[in-house]
Amino acid sequence: MAEIIGIVLVMLTGLFIAYPFLQKRQKKMSFAVNHRAEELESRKAQIYAAIKDIDFDFQMGKLSKEDYEQLRSQYKSQAVGLLKQVDQMPGNRKGGADPRTAVKFCHECGQPLTVSDKFCSACGEKV
Repeated sequence: MAEIIGIVLVMLTGLFIAYPFLQKRQKKMSFAVNHRAEELESRKAQIYAAIKDIDFDFQMGKLSKEDYEQLRSQYKSQAVGLLKQVDQMPGNRKGGADPRTAVKFCHECGQPLTVSDKFCSACGEKV
C-alpha cells in the first residue's frame, strides 16, 4: 500500500514539475498566429526609419535632389505595398472587419479572446 502511495506521489510531482514547460510550449504555438503581423509591422518601422533618414540626409546636403526623390519614391511605394498587405490580413480592423467580430488576442500570452472576455483564460491577464 505504501508503494502505491509513493508511486502516485512521484507521478504527481513529475506532472507538477512538467506543467510550466508544457505551458510555455502552448504559448509559443499561439504566438505563431501573430508572427506575420509582427513581421509586417517590423518592416513598416524599418521603411519609415529609412524615409526619415533620407529626409534628414537631404536636408543636411548629403543627397542630391534626384537621388532624394528616387529613394523617397522607392521607399514610399514599398510602404504603400506593405500597408496594403497589413490591411488585407484576416482579423484586421483597418481592413473593414467589424470590430465586434474581429479576432482579438491576449497581449501577454497570445491566446485568442472572445468579445465578452475581461480576462485571458490562459494566463489570467486583464484584457
